[in-house]
Amino acid sequence: MKSEYGGFLVACQFILILLLAATTHWSKIHIPALLLFIAALLLAGWAIKVMRLGHFNILPTIRDGAVLVTHGPYRYIRHPMYASLLLGGVGLLLISCSWLRLAGFFALWLVLYLKVRIEEKLLADHFPDYSLYQKRSRMLFPRL
Repeated sequence: MKSEYGGFLVACQFILILLLAATTHWSKIHIPALLLFIAALLLAGWAIKVMRLGHFNILPTIRDGAVLVTHGPYRYIRHPMYASLLLGGVGLLLISCSWLRLAGFFALWLVLYLKVRIEEKLLADHFPDYSLYQKRSRMLFPRL
């Protein structure tokens, strides 16, 4: 997977998230889904705090002057923002699930996985110690 596909993958990511959110039946509070949303927001907030807001890049590319962040949630998982999107997606499925919505979630998972594969290659090429970091952390979810 080449980084030239990054913009297409980002567009697919946003479309799939919007479709999942727009097709959710928000008729009542669903406690397990609410807990997943809270966990997703906390994880995303922690990642933003550690990375600092201006240093995020939604495209799978390496910015000039990039620094490898390996503390905070990045100590345990290499892509906490993608993990938070997946947690929120599972929450949306819990509220109202159908075969079509499940297919949409798995399409989102696939898009994020492809973005991760691009980023992992770019990061490994850019940071000499990235392979060591990969060995001591998980891609999306820590060992539970």
